[in-house]
Order: sequence, then C-alpha cells, then structure tokens
Amino acid sequence: MKQNIDVVLENHSLKSMFKSMGLDLAVVFDEIPDDLERENVMLQYLLSWVNVYQECKNRKEMEVKGFIFPPISSGLDFENDWYRFECWIENKKLTFTIRERLLDFNYITKNVEELSYDDLIHELNLLYELLKFSNIVVDNTNDVPPQLVYQYILSSFDDEFDVIVDGYWHLDGCSGFCPGCFQRPWCELGICSCWREDEEQGDMVIEKLARKFVSPSPISLELLQKSQAQKE
Repeated sequence: MKQNIDVVLENHSLKSMFKSMGLDLAVVFDEIPDDLERENVMLQYLLSWVNVYQECKNRKEMEVKGFIFPPISSGLDFENDWYRFECWIENKKLTFTIRERLLDFNYITKNVEELSYDDLIHELNLLYELLKFSNIVVDNTNDVPPQLVYQYILSSFDDEFDVIVDGYWHLDGCSGFCPGCFQRPWCELGICSCWREDEEQGDMVIEKLARKFVSPSPISLELLQKSQAQKE
C-alpha cells in the first residue's frame, strides 16, 4: 500500500512541476490513470525533454544529446511533433480555428442567399486559397451545390485544428453517418447504403439543407435496400 501512495505522490509532484512552469500537460500528454507507474515514467521522460530544451533551446543540440523524437501525444509525424513540442514549451497555442485564422485576412462572411452563382464561386475560390495558408484543404464530393459547400465551411469556422507546420487538414464533410450528411445525394456511398433511419422514414433520409436541391424518390428506400443487399 505504501508503494501505491508513493506512486500517487510522485505523480502529483511531477504534474506540479509542469504546472509551475506554466506548461499545460493536457494538450500534449495522455494520462494513464490505470497505470500510474507507467505514467510517471513517461512524465519523467517528458520532463527531461523540457529541462534539456530549456538549457540549450536548440533542436540540433538536443538531437546530438539523443533527444530525437518528442514524446508528445497525438503524434503526427517527425517534423510536426517537433514543431508542436516547441510551440508547447514556448506557451504558444497548439490549436486554432478557421475563424481565428481568417481574422488575419479581414475576411467577411457572406449571406449565401444574397450571392449570385458567379459571386458564390468567387467566394469559394477565395476561401480555398485563404484556408491553404492555415494548412486546410476542402475535399467535398463532386457536384455538391456550391451553396452547400459554402455553408459547410462556415459551419466549420469554430472547429479546432491542431497546429501543424507540414501537411494539410482535410475538410471533407463526412462524419460516417449518411442520414445526417449534406453531401449524401451526391455521394456514391451515401446513395448505396441503407440505414435504420431510412427504413423508419420510408425513403432516403436527406439532410434539411440538401432538400432545397433534391428530394427522395418514392422508391428510394427500395433502391437503397437492394444496393445494401448487393454490398453484403
């Protein structure tokens, strides 16, 4: 029992050290409440990284000392892990929202109902370019009406993304739940998968915004069930 108490006390002590340095463990470390001994080992290792970084503040010197792969959670890849580790230890934000990033460009959202088709395409192309500066690309299903794509991007403005230096986050609008997806009528998988919601409604469930452009056929449920049976 004494050993367990010691492990718990050590755990509190280690976490207090990070807190005293103003470092938020929650953004780079996954706790292991069922195995505090292992968690303590990992915390000690992460603390050694912090101490060495504070001494030399130089990645190359750290790598010479054997500190090569930053021990942070949600590891993406070698370069991004280093970038996130340095942001964390320098108390920089490790997440961002589209809304925050677009403030730098003074972007003003538009009412999609007031835009002509050409103006809407212009707005979308502008957003695509601005989002690339934040390492975000939009990957929607082909032929989805641009009004829906624009509204989808706006609905993602307050979603949080991890800060990365290399690569892109992809906005594809797919949650894996076809009845709630605005892209379903234009998605090959969406129009071939039969869900319980479809059977309860008696036809293909189409998200409210998408119903402005398409409506389910009276035989859509039958077609979905046939497609589902063929897949199975």
